[in-house]
Amino acid sequence: MPGPVSDSYSGPGDGTPYVPSWCYPKGPRLCPCGHHEGFHADDGACLHAKTCGCSGLPPDCLTPDEEL
Repeated sequence: MPGPVSDSYSGPGDGTPYVPSWCYPKGPRLCPCGHHEGFHADDGACLHAKTCGCSGLPPDCLTPDEEL
């Protein structure tokens, strides 16, 4: 049964990364736009592209599956 704290939580903010940095054992890699890979969707689109001008996450900025 939910309590007052869970009832008041509205969820993560709009600027929250898709994948938080602590989910990367060696830390996330950075995109040239300055945001780490967790701020980019599966298709490479940056969550903050309107403000940073990111044109997409380059493949060499992705953490390999073996490191996850």
